[in-house]
Amino acid sequence: MKVPLSWLAEYVRVPVEPKRLADDLTVSGLAVDALETHGAETVLDLDVTTNRVDCMNVYGVAREVATLYGEPLRSLDLAFEESGRPPAPSALDVAIEAPELCPRFCARVLDVRMGPSPQWMRDRLEMVGVRPISSVVDLTNYVMLEMGQPCHAFDLARLPQGRLLVRWAREGERLRTLDGVERLLSARVGVVAGPEGPLALAGIMGGASSEVSDETRTVALEAAYWAPLSIRRAAKSLSMHTEASHRFERGADPEGPPAAIGRIAALLGRIGSGTVRPGLLDQYVAPRARRSAVVRLERAKALIGKHVPEPEAQRILEGLGFRVTPRAGALAAEIPTWRGDVAREEDLIEEIARHHGLAGVPSTLPPALQAEGLRPAQRAERRLREALVGAGLTEVINSPLVSAEGEEASTRVALENPLAEDQGLLRSSLAHPGLVGVLRTNLRHGRRDVAVFEVGRVFHPGQPLPREERRLGVLLAGSLSGPHWSGSRRPVDFFDLKGLLDVVTSRLGVPPVTFGGADGVPGWLHPGKASKLEWQSGECGFMGAVHPEAAQAWELRDDTYVAEVSLDGLLSARPEPARYRTLPRSPAVARDVSVACDRTVRAADLEQWVRDAGGGLLRSVSIVDRYEGPPVPEGRVSLTLGLVFQEPSRTLTGDEVQAAVDGIVAALRSRGADIRGE
Repeated sequence: MKVPLSWLAEYVRVPVEPKRLADDLTVSGLAVDALETHGAETVLDLDVTTNRVDCMNVYGVAREVATLYGEPLRSLDLAFEESGRPPAPSALDVAIEAPELCPRFCARVLDVRMGPSPQWMRDRLEMVGVRPISSVVDLTNYVMLEMGQPCHAFDLARLPQGRLLVRWAREGERLRTLDGVERLLSARVGVVAGPEGPLALAGIMGGASSEVSDETRTVALEAAYWAPLSIRRAAKSLSMHTEASHRFERGADPEGPPAAIGRIAALLGRIGSGTVRPGLLDQYVAPRARRSAVVRLERAKALIGKHVPEPEAQRILEGLGFRVTPRAGALAAEIPTWRGDVAREEDLIEEIARHHGLAGVPSTLPPALQAEGLRPAQRAERRLREALVGAGLTEVINSPLVSAEGEEASTRVALENPLAEDQGLLRSSLAHPGLVGVLRTNLRHGRRDVAVFEVGRVFHPGQPLPREERRLGVLLAGSLSGPHWSGSRRPVDFFDLKGLLDVVTSRLGVPPVTFGGADGVPGWLHPGKASKLEWQSGECGFMGAVHPEAAQAWELRDDTYVAEVSLDGLLSARPEPARYRTLPRSPAVARDVSVACDRTVRAADLEQWVRDAGGGLLRSVSIVDRYEGPPVPEGRVSLTLGLVFQEPSRTLTGDEVQAAVDGIVAALRSRGADIRGE
């Protein structure tokens, strides 16, 4: 909304410089984006929010300025003389067939002399971005910008039988609008029609068949109040947005039409472009009840944070157009019809606060019994992210809305009103399509080495509401570089992914996740390279390699490994307390044992067998090498176990260490393992 200061000065004295005025209006809630200059004229460029339709005009801004500086607001000049015959009720017939579309419709008949508008009017219109056309059209635009009430002028000679009917369009009707486009209308579009069909789109744009021209001598001038929702729906269905619809769909003033017509009539006589015939046609079929609210001064003090004296609060509300009646400790205010955004006590308090001065409101923090910090689960989630980022992964965020393509509707939660066709379901997995989609995007940009993770929510069908679950998703693809830039590169594998999960549980201070077999993993995983994940005897997710058929369908170029773990239990678990001990004074003794065992033996089970047999001297056990192939028989795997023995108080003898190793070897043989290298 652009407002020239000279136009504003017609209704209120501005006691400050333009820059100060812009700053004060911005602080009071009317943001001034810029100050423009047109010769000697300064123009305010305001960003008026959609709820403040009362300020989408010069007079509304003048009301705000008058209240802001305590200046008197001058009234609009609505005085004019009536003359000519026949009177308006005899020359024009108006009827409202759809009161739910148009509660009020006003009209007058003007005898006009078409021609250019005076220079001062053309200058003001051009300063606010409106192209001058002719005296009558310019008057309707001028008053819309001045008062916020759009009006429309019909050539009375081109109105069949001199009749105007407000109704809904009939399915299939057509209307050529003033922009030269012929439009097909639906039954939920409002029109102003004549006996032979539509003449104008209600609250949006006039029609070409009844537009005024240089030959026009008599004008039927209308001003109406249109139901905001009806105009919004019609403008959207027709893909039209006009200055008129912009105001009507946000809620114009139902008492504004008579005043707007009166203002046009007064200006018509002032510029010498015509006269007004006697009589105002005012069809007010659905009057709106007056609204009121009461503001308690103590409540205002509690919300604002400081006391506003009653006379000051009354001055502000009355300056904004409210009719105020003082009561004991309160003010009863009748809400003006142009303030559709005000409905309750808090709204009145907001009006008082912004004009009393927000700069004077003290800044306070909400009271708290103690300093708040991150909750344990939040601290755990932060440690999880730090661990994965430290391991070289990149965090990504995907939309929880996914398409139904390739998914069973019963396994995902469907939205009743999706934003788009490809966003009709809530995701039930982070890995697919989310992380897989990230990999595909990277592949299209020529990047094959991808290591990403996401922490987010998935959704499962439930009653009465879907069930939410917080999960961690990890994806590895391509190759990993060695510890140095000159090191060799190798493809990622299953154990890289398992190691990352071990890092996560170690950082969280909770027991590691374990494997539970391949039954029940997603069908797009390789059955021989996938497993369910378990934690504390319960299923918590899955991990594995993407099936070659799925990889081909998704256009993946390398082996891809994904894992998905439920975090609800991991993040809420109490971490094991950290234990500290002094550095041992005696040296440790390391031994290696090579064994061959069945491929089906779990590494965790093998390590546990060794610990149970190693006794108190065994400090650690780890798998340092793994080999499959000749001479190892089919179905078996060769493993090298790294054993570390130590006694903190003394140096171990060779016999003690060998005795412990012999016990471990015997235990492994009893479990079916062969000892290699003997």
